[in-house]
Amino acid sequence: MTGIADEAQVAAHERRATRLPARASERLWWAAGLLLVVLFWQLYAAISSNSLIVGPWEVARATVDLISTGELWEYAQSSAISMTFGMLAGSLAGLLIGLLVGRFRLVEVALDPYISAAYATPLVAIIPVLIVLLGFGLTSKIVIVAIFVFFPVAINTAAGVHSVPRDLTELARSFCSTELQAWRDIVVPAALPFIVTGLRLAVGRGLIGVVVAEFETAVTGLGYLILSKSRRFLMAESLVPVVVLMLVGFLLYGGLKRVENRMLARRRGL
Repeated sequence: MTGIADEAQVAAHERRATRLPARASERLWWAAGLLLVVLFWQLYAAISSNSLIVGPWEVARATVDLISTGELWEYAQSSAISMTFGMLAGSLAGLLIGLLVGRFRLVEVALDPYISAAYATPLVAIIPVLIVLLGFGLTSKIVIVAIFVFFPVAINTAAGVHSVPRDLTELARSFCSTELQAWRDIVVPAALPFIVTGLRLAVGRGLIGVVVAEFETAVTGLGYLILSKSRRFLMAESLVPVVVLMLVGFLLYGGLKRVENRMLARRRGL
């Protein structure tokens, strides 16, 4: 037995040793690709005859100016509040509905037409209605973000629950496991990779919801900053919040992607 264990440890060490150079090479290619895009952007802005086209250098200087005046922080804080509470509300609602739809057939039959119809409806079309009903304040923004976030979480959670092998649940019942124990020990752990995937997809949709809501209300937030600067043809300043949103989305998406990969690796026994 010790020999088998030693061979398994050696094999695992060899796999890690081969992965390290591959990961370093991938990171190098990733950095090179990013640098290439920035260089092409700056070059195009330099040779373009359109004075409204700005390069990354101008955007960087505008970022420093907006940070020094505190303007960027003020509007980013407003967007962060809307995003945080909207993401929490939409994720919790999507998680609850997804678990119920995936676990109970009658709930799926009852709610599937409404979920399908609402998901197929362009959400941008109902935003003016929500603003009229809820006003221009924080509540309407949170609700809009929550709606954008709800569907990817609910759909992926339901798919994760559906993926749980029926043999496992029947085996739990044969050992007199309660429904709560089955959820805790089998259903939720098996569906976790799908749930994280739903959250990862919801990040991008949540950021879209924030910007769209702030475009419609035009009072606070990074969306308002984009509108106000672009209407005055301050293109570098208007691109600063776009870059901020892109970086936030990239960090959240990448972090959840790493969590998802680790869960999938554990599930496959790697």
